[in-house]
Amino acid sequence: MDEEISEFMLLAAKLEFFLVNLDQAFAHVNEKTRVVRGINWDRIGQSLEDKHPFAKFDFERSGFQLFKETIPQLLVAKKGGGLKWDSDEIEVSSWQVLLGRSYAQLRNNVAHGNKAQLPAAFTHDRTKEFLKAGHQLIHFIAGAHSSNETWNYAVQFQ
Repeated sequence: MDEEISEFMLLAAKLEFFLVNLDQAFAHVNEKTRVVRGINWDRIGQSLEDKHPFAKFDFERSGFQLFKETIPQLLVAKKGGGLKWDSDEIEVSSWQVLLGRSYAQLRNNVAHGNKAQLPAAFTHDRTKEFLKAGHQLIHFIAGAHSSNETWNYAVQFQ
């Protein structure tokens, strides 16, 4: 699982670097300090909507239908201490929700080690499924905003 997580995080970092450098509007920027704090998933979602309308998109053939059907769980700090997994019922009805809540939650869970915090048997296989779907979604987002050549050479880690 360590290798799958490492590959996903490297690909996610590459996507975020690529998007911010492609168009600064895709960056989440602190208005006062102008510091880039991450990715503005709403703007990327709107950009995808312009290219691939969500309501007409064929998720079954996409390789990332999981993000539309199931939102990754949240790691929650319990009052009085301790951690637990929790979920919320959100309908994924737009690219903005799919990216900002579903994909971003997976990225957050993986980046912050949440999957190692409270391993649960019922989430182990789902994590692998989400990582695989994450790869597909990342390549879809990059491909929607560039040619394969541009995306493949946007950043190279040696």
